[in-house]
Amino acid sequence: MDRSLIVAKVVPTAEDRVAEIFAESDATELPGLVGVRHRSLYRLHDLYVHLLETETPAQGAVEDNRGHPEFVRISERLRPFISPYLPTWRSPRDAMAHCFYRYDAPAHLHDAAGRPQ
Repeated sequence: MDRSLIVAKVVPTAEDRVAEIFAESDATELPGLVGVRHRSLYRLHDLYVHLLETETPAQGAVEDNRGHPEFVRISERLRPFISPYLPTWRSPRDAMAHCFYRYDAPAHLHDAAGRPQ
């Protein structure tokens, strides 16, 4: 499992619309092509944070599918609401945050459902 954080700017009043656009896209084949297992969208003021959990590293999977018609469609639909955090950013790769620390609890501390023992 791979986790990625995509960071951008969002129109603060557009949460419902952005969620709707993703829900419609998540009902297509695109999540399966990219290997998406989980997606969460967050907003802090005008900061947009997109947590993506994928089967393989998301960076390569996203780049590989940038030309897919559904990827193009969702990108166009999100454009009025989501913009690059920095104007110099040109691709999804530019928006992916770099993880510099991670902690995972040892497996023996949780049961099969992931609950603490």
